[in-house]
Amino acid sequence: MRVSIAFSGFAPIEPSIATVQAAEAAGLDGVWSAEHITYHDAIVPSALFLQNTSTIEVGIVGLTPYSRHPGMLAMELASLSELGKGRLRIQVGTGDPALVGKLGKQIRRPVQTTTAFIQTLRQALGGSDMKVGHEEYAFDGFKLTPIGPVPPIDMLAIRPKMVEGATKVADGLSISVGASAQYLAETVAAVEKHLADNGRSRADFRISALVVASISEDLKAARAPLLPLFAMFPPDSAAVLAKGVLDPVEFPAAVAKSGPLAVMKMFTPEVIDQLALVSTPDDLADAFGRYADTGIDELGLMLMNDPAQQPDICKHIGAARDALAASA
Repeated sequence: MRVSIAFSGFAPIEPSIATVQAAEAAGLDGVWSAEHITYHDAIVPSALFLQNTSTIEVGIVGLTPYSRHPGMLAMELASLSELGKGRLRIQVGTGDPALVGKLGKQIRRPVQTTTAFIQTLRQALGGSDMKVGHEEYAFDGFKLTPIGPVPPIDMLAIRPKMVEGATKVADGLSISVGASAQYLAETVAAVEKHLADNGRSRADFRISALVVASISEDLKAARAPLLPLFAMFPPDSAAVLAKGVLDPVEFPAAVAKSGPLAVMKMFTPEVIDQLALVSTPDDLADAFGRYADTGIDELGLMLMNDPAQQPDICKHIGAARDALAASA
């Protein structure tokens, strides 16, 4: 199983560079930058990460057809490809409806819009002469120059129809933070069935899972910053991801009634430990093993530790990843 570091749009950019370099030195597989509307974008951090590394994969999470024109995105990605040929990968999804709404947009026909966006973006990146009309964007004679390597494009999806859509048009599936082991294992099984039905190879399709992670000798202190983060998640999506851990009806209803207080009450230490990676450095290999057992291909760790601590934590992550690989 691949192990990578992921940065949220809330994370400061400059301290992240030291963590990215430490991740590469520790032999980790990738570094991911997530985009959150009204916070940091993901293009600028990715350019810095590519410029300050030489081998590690750099990924972009959270690109959405409701915030970017595929032509402009193709231009940005072509520029990034010049900085790190063959090291770029992107993940496209619908995004959070509340954040998309801040741009004056509504999420309409999410499966069709996202699959069309991926197909259109791939055509634009490949240098096609574009004449495309869509309700969210249009082209009239757009042709990208220069053309660089076309990066793999994964789809961000958590619900069944989106997951199935990913197996038809994307190079992989990316699963959001907050997923239970049961959800991950069942989604991997569903992906493998859809791929077989579509005549696609499982070996060529990457399933990634982002996970909130806090690594410390003091597990109680490690859990403390996770509650406010979980309180920000859309409750309906959180309930889907937390299959077997949170009741899919009771949890959204409790949040609708009591707001963040419901999260504070329902996210007990036992629940947090099933939906996030909370571990001591010595127990990391076992924690990684539990995720590997679900069948995913890549684990993206969104570290909640202080940025100053993260470079040293990358050393522990690298050692644990190597131990997991040796035991496989």
